[in-house]
Amino acid sequence: MNPVDWKHRDGAVRSDRPFPLGMGWDVAGVVRATVPGGPAVGEAVYGMLPLPYGGAYQDLAALPASAVAPKPARLSYAEAAAVPLAALTAWQALHAADIAAGRRVLVHAGAGGVGHFAVQFARHLGAHVTATASARNLGFLHRIGVDEPVDRATPDLTRAAPFDIILDTVGGPVQHASWQLLRPGGTLITLPEPVDEAYRLPGIAGRRVIVTPDGEALRRIGSLIDSGAVHVEVQAVLPLEQAAEAHRISKEGRVRGKLALSL
Repeated sequence: MNPVDWKHRDGAVRSDRPFPLGMGWDVAGVVRATVPGGPAVGEAVYGMLPLPYGGAYQDLAALPASAVAPKPARLSYAEAAAVPLAALTAWQALHAADIAAGRRVLVHAGAGGVGHFAVQFARHLGAHVTATASARNLGFLHRIGVDEPVDRATPDLTRAAPFDIILDTVGGPVQHASWQLLRPGGTLITLPEPVDEAYRLPGIAGRRVIVTPDGEALRRIGSLIDSGAVHVEVQAVLPLEQAAEAHRISKEGRVRGKLALSL
């Protein structure tokens, strides 16, 4: 599950979808029926349902064949289900910023779902990575390859600045402060909200990225996971009947990596 799940439930994210609303966008399981050219019946896959049409919190889910990829062999189904939306968000955000070796990257909330994938993808691509997290997660950031973990309670990011790329997974004041930390020609990618034009600085690119399903990217991400280059952190796996409890835990904002639901 992802924070967007309970945000849709609470009405914090606008949607024109008719009721009843399906919940959840991440799935992993075995193909029961398929289309010509799609994955084979019986194949283990993982994927993301297109936003805003959810429907992962159920026994069977239907999604485009182009949105799935083979499940990483080293992951359980619950672990695989924790990957698609968060990992694709990180993947698409970094590529939108033209990530490349040698770039200096800042990831806000680097121990979270999107954040812990983003820092690992950036490191794999040869970037120098700074990331913020709570004090209890600084050691975790070191373990997944962050060059400079920063305590979000007392952040002094000016020492590591300027950055070429900043990935803002938080929004609000975090986005506002991020503009000043970028070099001329740098890029700010914001995920939870649009770019606040009142804070935009000349010579710095800024854009919002909204994740889209991409089975081919998931195939490449799965290869990185199976090779050991990317670690999937799952804090807890709860039964589907405890989805409301998973939402409550997520809303506290202290999840390391991901929460998953299992049938």
